[in-house]
Amino acid sequence: MIKFFRKIRLNLMEQNKTRKYFKYAIGEIILVVIGILIALQINNWNENRKAEYEEQKILKQLKNEYQKNLNQLDEKIYMRDKMTLASAGILNYIDHPEKYNRDSLIYYSFRLTQEPTFDPIQNDLVVSGKLRSIQNDSLIILLSNWTSDVYQVQELETSWQEMRSKYVMPVFMTQDFARNTASYLLKNGYTPDHALDRSISLVYNIEMTDTDLLEKLQENTIAFQSAASTCILYNKIINGQSMVLRKQILKILALLNSEIHHD
Repeated sequence: MIKFFRKIRLNLMEQNKTRKYFKYAIGEIILVVIGILIALQINNWNENRKAEYEEQKILKQLKNEYQKNLNQLDEKIYMRDKMTLASAGILNYIDHPEKYNRDSLIYYSFRLTQEPTFDPIQNDLVVSGKLRSIQNDSLIILLSNWTSDVYQVQELETSWQEMRSKYVMPVFMTQDFARNTASYLLKNGYTPDHALDRSISLVYNIEMTDTDLLEKLQENTIAFQSAASTCILYNKIINGQSMVLRKQILKILALLNSEIHHD
């Protein structure tokens, strides 16, 4: 094609048709410019397609991760609610020993010793710079604040772990609750709240002792009611923060769904 245009240009020059030659030259320049613009447009289109593909890939990955984070957070909120109810049950037996039920007290003491921790999937979007691939500014802000929001909950969880280790576990381990709890849980099959496979049930035979657990509760009233009250206080606070975090996850998922192309 270039040889063809060059041949025409040479013919015009040889024929001394200067005016026609300039018109032709200008036309040729215009065609070249148009060709360049078209090439740039195609290149921009390809780059935009690549950027859009990368963004969609990241958005879908984030949706999967934050859905798992939501499921895990709901699980931990559920566990803390159970811990709060169990602690209230222990306080009720202290205040109203006539309502005492041995199996219930064993179950309550087991719940009192739990330490659910939220450990979400952490992405490296901010560190890697991939956050720039996302176009939605509101989503970027939520994702940028995510780590600090999670840290607030985890900081409270750490405080409860310290209280549990210092005040709850010593009572549980020294007053003959540990063996009876293990017996109670494993006798008929036990599946942990956080089990990876909910279809697996743990079964093992451990004989219970004949210890009067109500008597142990009454002998250690201050220790038990302090542990139960502290458990309620801490886990109510943690769940309050967790619910705020849950709202953040729901906002993130809603924005992700609005940005993801659903073919």
